[in-house]
Amino acid sequence: MNENLSIFLAALATFVLSLGIFEAAPKLLSRISKQYGELGLAKRVQTNNEFKCIIICIVMGAVGVYVFTFDPEVYPRRVRYNCLLLRHGVAMYLGYTIADVVLMLQHKSLLSGLYLVHHFMGTLCGVAGTVYTSVPWIMSTFLYYEASSPFVHIRVVLLNLGEKNSRLCTATGLVLMAVFFLCRVAIIPAYWRTVYMLYIDGSFPEIDGLVYYLMLYGRVFFDMLNLYWFSLMVRTFLAKFVWPKGATKISD
Repeated sequence: MNENLSIFLAALATFVLSLGIFEAAPKLLSRISKQYGELGLAKRVQTNNEFKCIIICIVMGAVGVYVFTFDPEVYPRRVRYNCLLLRHGVAMYLGYTIADVVLMLQHKSLLSGLYLVHHFMGTLCGVAGTVYTSVPWIMSTFLYYEASSPFVHIRVVLLNLGEKNSRLCTATGLVLMAVFFLCRVAIIPAYWRTVYMLYIDGSFPEIDGLVYYLMLYGRVFFDMLNLYWFSLMVRTFLAKFVWPKGATKISD
């Protein structure tokens, strides 16, 4: 099969699968938890969406971790390499992100200005990562983010189902904070050092235009967002485990 066709089919299949899981979620969740049936409409829609995200993000995160960690051909200062697994993984992210936008437009309870901007930037990253083959390590770091995403969505589902004080919810929150740090925060210095080395090497002119702008300006947006989210996780951790009486209450 032509590689461009298979990449397009990966995006399309993920788009359809995302919407399909969202529609199937009520039947599955009602069997898992009695609390689900007692939720209001907005909470049920949010929980359905989070359930969909768990399933898709597990697959995308696995691809991201494999390419970032184990593919010997994807290394930081390589300017161009056609990593088909990476391009298919990013195509999945593209289909998933577009499906998310469709669901936001259908359900006002999911609509958020911040997430629309996030998904707009994510769509640009998805297009860049599927169409172009420059700086694959740089693009792989975006997909590597998704290894932390399942824990984000699992925690929201547990909170919605009334498991806020359960050991499972607490453990999920701790794992989330650790994995989020490893995948989205600890990588920041290495990322920008790689960008600087590409500049020193004189490689910038060889990088495709859209990838170049996302590598610089898009990454600033995502890094600021990830640092903000991680700061909330740390504050929540401190409020719950270190200063439970005097800390400011943090929203779930």
